[in-house]
Amino acid sequence: MKIINIKLLTIIATWLVILLHTAVIPFSYFHQGWSVAVMYETLGRISFPLFILIAGYMFLDKTGPLRTTLKTQIISVLIPLCAWSVFYYFYNRFSGGPPVQFSLLDMLRTPTYGHLWFAYTLIILYLATPVLNTFIQHASQQRVNTILLVWFSLCCVYMLFDNFKESIFKNQVLPAPGNIEMAVFMSGFYIIGGMIRHHKKTPDVIISTVIFILSAVFTAAMCYSLSRSVGLPNEIFLFYSSPTIVTLSIACFFMVLKAPLQFPARVTQCIHRLSRMSIGIFFVHMLVLENLFSFQGISFIGYYSVVTIPLLALACYLISAVIVWVLQRIPVLRHFV
Repeated sequence: MKIINIKLLTIIATWLVILLHTAVIPFSYFHQGWSVAVMYETLGRISFPLFILIAGYMFLDKTGPLRTTLKTQIISVLIPLCAWSVFYYFYNRFSGGPPVQFSLLDMLRTPTYGHLWFAYTLIILYLATPVLNTFIQHASQQRVNTILLVWFSLCCVYMLFDNFKESIFKNQVLPAPGNIEMAVFMSGFYIIGGMIRHHKKTPDVIISTVIFILSAVFTAAMCYSLSRSVGLPNEIFLFYSSPTIVTLSIACFFMVLKAPLQFPARVTQCIHRLSRMSIGIFFVHMLVLENLFSFQGISFIGYYSVVTIPLLALACYLISAVIVWVLQRIPVLRHFV
């Protein structure tokens, strides 16, 4: 297993989450530099699939006992989720957000803040790991391929056409998927991650890079064309299990996984530390990003947003990393990051 490649992928996925949430505002309305926002929104959409691919690669196809590993992983997500759900509930309430009723039962079903949905999906997939692990180890290659084909047909292709029909032809607002639905939509990435580790056959870096570039350009072009046609920014082609996003995510995963990476000892140590901070950065970053948005003078209207969007995402990442570093040194709060 290429540990340093996986660690670097985790850092990239974390920054891409922030890039996605940074590009949301300039993507939400047409302006001179809107095409730039489309490209960054497209790149950011592979962040969560990358996390799931990494999780599948790390925790599926394991021959040893999974109980201890899964217990540790579930707790490492569940405890911060509970703590940050409470925090973001009160943050939303006191920052002038829409009033939301809060109860433990509601928290089990609905995230108190938008980005927390991913933690629910990850926990559901962790709970399904023993079954999926047994399936990958003992099922024939043909059977696994059949399951992935069914997933791609229903959760990627059919879902895309169904959303297109409801949103474009019927002009209806698409409902947000529930926790179980999102876990099903993302489950294919989890299985693919395990299969990559099981078979150890991956495309060449150059091939993966070419596929990545072509998929990114094609996805952004389709999103741009459809949005201009309907007169509003449209995210149908940018859903996490959309066919081109699937291709883009897997190509990025292969591209970094197969890269012959060699770093000095200090850089390697830094990559390991930042990778361990990824969960904390994920939970913290929305607090930091929304406060950065509040500063005067930050604008994404012109084509200079090709620089301002990634720079703001990088600033948010670094500030969030510092906050997590501080929290990790406080005895009680260290468990929340």
